Amino acid sequence: MKKRLMIQIGLVIAAILVSIFLYRIGKGFQFIVENKNYSLGDVTFEVRGPVRVTFDDEIQLDLGEDEANLALLIGYGKHKIKVDVLDENGNVVSSTEKIFNVSGKEGDLLSIPALLGGSETWIFKRET
Repeated sequence: MKKRLMIQIGLVIAAILVSIFLYRIGKGFQFIVENKNYSLGDVTFEVRGPVRVTFDDEIQLDLGEDEANLALLIGYGKHKIKVDVLDENGNVVSSTEKIFNVSGKEGDLLSIPALLGGSETWIFKRET
Protein backbone atom coordinates (compact mmCIF):
# COMPACT_ATOMS: atom_id res chain seq x y z
CA MET A 1 0.00 0.00 0.00
CA LYS A 2 2.77 2.45 0.95
CA LYS A 3 4.80 1.59 -2.16
CA ARG A 4 1.78 2.19 -4.40
CA LEU A 5 1.13 5.59 -2.78
CA MET A 6 4.76 6.64 -3.32
CA ILE A 7 4.56 5.66 -7.00
CA GLN A 8 1.35 7.66 -7.45
CA ILE A 9 2.87 10.73 -5.78
CA GLY A 10 5.96 10.37 -7.96
CA LEU A 11 3.82 10.19 -11.11
CA VAL A 12 1.87 13.31 -10.11
CA ILE A 13 5.10 15.23 -9.48
CA ALA A 14 6.52 14.04 -12.82
CA ALA A 15 3.34 15.15 -14.62
CA ILE A 16 3.57 18.60 -13.00
CA LEU A 17 7.24 18.97 -14.01
CA VAL A 18 6.52 17.92 -17.61
CA SER A 19 3.62 20.40 -17.73
CA ILE A 20 5.84 23.26 -16.54
CA PHE A 21 8.50 22.35 -19.10
CA LEU A 22 6.00 22.20 -21.97
CA TYR A 23 4.47 25.53 -20.91
CA ARG A 24 7.87 27.25 -20.91
CA ILE A 25 8.93 26.02 -24.35
CA GLY A 26 5.54 26.77 -25.90
CA LYS A 27 4.76 30.17 -24.35
CA GLY A 28 4.37 32.90 -26.96
CA PHE A 29 5.53 36.49 -26.54
CA GLN A 30 4.25 39.32 -28.72
CA PHE A 31 6.63 42.15 -29.51
CA ILE A 32 5.79 45.39 -31.29
CA VAL A 33 8.78 46.04 -33.55
CA GLU A 34 9.08 49.76 -34.33
CA ASN A 35 11.25 51.50 -36.88
CA LYS A 36 10.42 54.96 -35.52
CA ASN A 37 12.51 57.68 -33.87
CA TYR A 38 12.84 56.88 -30.17
CA SER A 39 13.90 59.14 -27.30
CA LEU A 40 15.54 57.65 -24.23
CA GLY A 41 16.29 60.38 -21.72
CA ASP A 42 18.37 63.02 -23.50
CA VAL A 43 19.29 60.75 -26.41
CA THR A 44 17.18 60.43 -29.56
CA PHE A 45 17.73 57.45 -31.83
CA GLU A 46 16.97 58.32 -35.46
CA VAL A 47 15.54 55.97 -38.08
CA ARG A 48 18.24 54.90 -40.56
CA GLY A 49 15.89 53.90 -43.38
CA PRO A 50 13.90 50.79 -44.26
CA VAL A 51 14.94 47.62 -42.45
CA ARG A 52 14.47 43.86 -42.64
CA VAL A 53 14.18 42.30 -39.18
CA THR A 54 14.66 38.54 -38.78
CA PHE A 55 14.05 36.63 -35.54
CA ASP A 56 15.64 33.20 -35.01
CA ASP A 57 16.22 32.85 -38.79
CA GLU A 58 12.46 32.21 -39.15
CA ILE A 59 10.26 35.28 -38.64
CA GLN A 60 10.97 38.10 -41.09
CA LEU A 61 9.50 41.62 -41.03
CA ASP A 62 10.11 44.35 -43.60
CA LEU A 63 9.61 47.79 -42.08
CA GLY A 64 9.76 51.16 -43.80
CA GLU A 65 10.56 54.38 -42.01
CA ASP A 66 8.05 55.20 -39.24
CA GLU A 67 6.42 51.75 -39.46
CA ALA A 68 5.73 49.09 -36.86
CA ASN A 69 4.70 45.44 -36.98
CA LEU A 70 4.01 42.58 -34.59
CA ALA A 71 6.32 39.59 -34.03
CA LEU A 72 5.41 36.46 -32.07
CA LEU A 73 8.36 34.68 -30.45
CA ILE A 74 7.84 31.21 -28.99
CA GLY A 75 9.56 30.09 -25.80
CA TYR A 76 11.44 31.61 -22.90
CA GLY A 77 15.18 32.00 -23.14
CA LYS A 78 17.57 33.07 -25.87
CA HIS A 79 16.46 34.42 -29.23
CA LYS A 80 18.43 35.94 -32.08
CA ILE A 81 17.55 39.15 -33.91
CA LYS A 82 19.17 40.25 -37.16
CA VAL A 83 18.50 43.74 -38.54
CA ASP A 84 19.46 44.59 -42.12
CA VAL A 85 19.35 48.27 -43.07
CA LEU A 86 18.24 48.54 -46.70
CA ASP A 87 18.76 51.17 -49.39
CA GLU A 88 16.02 52.40 -51.74
CA ASN A 89 16.61 49.40 -54.05
CA GLY A 90 16.27 46.85 -51.24
CA ASN A 91 19.99 46.06 -51.05
CA VAL A 92 21.56 45.48 -47.63
CA VAL A 93 23.66 48.47 -46.53
CA SER A 94 24.56 47.23 -43.03
CA SER A 95 23.63 44.36 -40.76
CA THR A 96 23.47 43.90 -36.98
CA GLU A 97 22.87 40.68 -35.00
CA LYS A 98 22.17 40.33 -31.30
CA ILE A 99 21.21 37.54 -28.92
CA PHE A 100 18.66 38.45 -26.25
CA ASN A 101 16.74 36.67 -23.50
CA VAL A 102 12.96 36.63 -23.25
CA SER A 103 11.55 36.29 -19.74
CA GLY A 104 8.30 38.21 -20.10
CA LYS A 105 9.45 40.95 -17.73
CA GLU A 106 11.50 43.15 -20.05
CA GLY A 107 8.67 44.70 -22.05
CA ASP A 108 6.98 44.31 -25.39
CA LEU A 109 8.21 47.24 -27.51
CA LEU A 110 11.36 46.69 -29.53
CA SER A 111 13.02 49.83 -30.93
CA ILE A 112 15.10 49.20 -34.05
CA PRO A 113 16.78 52.66 -34.02
CA ALA A 114 17.85 52.12 -30.37
CA LEU A 115 19.27 48.69 -31.26
CA LEU A 116 21.15 50.06 -34.27
CA GLY A 117 22.32 53.06 -32.24
CA GLY A 118 24.16 50.77 -29.83
CA SER A 119 21.88 51.30 -26.83
CA GLU A 120 22.05 48.60 -24.16
CA THR A 121 18.31 49.08 -23.65
CA TRP A 122 16.27 48.52 -26.80
CA ILE A 123 13.34 46.50 -25.44
CA PHE A 124 10.91 48.66 -23.49
CA LYS A 125 7.58 48.50 -21.72
CA ARG A 126 4.89 50.33 -23.68
CA GLU A 127 3.72 53.62 -22.29
CA THR A 128 -0.05 53.54 -21.84
